[in-house]
Amino acid sequence: MSIDSVVSGQLENREGIWFGPSGGYWSNLDKNENDRYVSDLSGLGSRKTVQCHFPQYFDVIFSDKRAGGLLLLDPRPGDIVVDAGCMWGALTVPLARAGCNVIAVDQTRESLLLLKRRLTEEGLTKADLVCADLRKLKYKNCSVDKFLVNGVLEWIPEEGTVELKKYYGKRLAKKYERTARPCHIQTGFLKTIYDGLKNGGQLYLAIENRFDIFNFLGLPDPHCNIRFITFLPRIVQDLVSKAVLGRPYVNWTYSRKSLRKMLISAGFKDVRIFYAFPDYRFPEYILTDNGMRYYRPCMYKKGRNIIAKAVCYAIEDIVFRRLRLGFFSQSFVVLARK
Repeated sequence: MSIDSVVSGQLENREGIWFGPSGGYWSNLDKNENDRYVSDLSGLGSRKTVQCHFPQYFDVIFSDKRAGGLLLLDPRPGDIVVDAGCMWGALTVPLARAGCNVIAVDQTRESLLLLKRRLTEEGLTKADLVCADLRKLKYKNCSVDKFLVNGVLEWIPEEGTVELKKYYGKRLAKKYERTARPCHIQTGFLKTIYDGLKNGGQLYLAIENRFDIFNFLGLPDPHCNIRFITFLPRIVQDLVSKAVLGRPYVNWTYSRKSLRKMLISAGFKDVRIFYAFPDYRFPEYILTDNGMRYYRPCMYKKGRNIIAKAVCYAIEDIVFRRLRLGFFSQSFVVLARK
């Protein structure tokens, strides 16, 4: 597989990475932190670099649990798979191990340099890394077997630089205006993916549930750190976000019904929605409506407060195991076919 058989437009290869249309930057780390760890990569290797510079993300990067949902996608040797918004490669690496031809796309060069080092250390050669704005990169029609959009769709309406430590729950110094409704931007992105898929190709999409039961109990939105905002009417979300953070609310997540509707409007068919517990990042369970009877509480394991853990256990046991209300699950994993 050659990269130009999948990606449209000119790409320039530098540092073993293909560079395409730029614009946008997204990282859990700020730019200074990224610069520091990149300088140590060649000497320390990927694992020691992470342990030295940002150990809090070690499991996020290296844990095998991150790839639990990929069994639904059934990756096979020779599949052409695009990991859109791959970041440090939590899913790219397992796909490459499975023999897939992976195109890993991310907006942040430093994240890709760490991923490149990981692939080299494991001797994985079937992966091309592309540094480009996810909103601007285009794919040749009917060229891709499978797309991954894992924890990315809700960030697609963001423009410019997101250094999460400076962004999460913070007021930004720059003036921030929304150019279009987030749902329209997200649907346009999904249509680009739909066009790139081969007939019968699949999309794997993972995203938080707007109506996560714990959001109603005060769990902060993981995108803006505001409590109770996710389930408010859209116009009220904007008003609250502008009052607290000085910027509109663009990180739209969806209910099961709305997510299905968006995917169908982008052209997809055979849309199957699963419930991921405790969330899509480290899925312990991925269930359907019929499979909810197998649910076992898992959110209650987090944290040290025994009272909070007991309350979480009771909520999960009642809402999910007894009532089987997948509508209130923490996250969705979606498979959709062209």
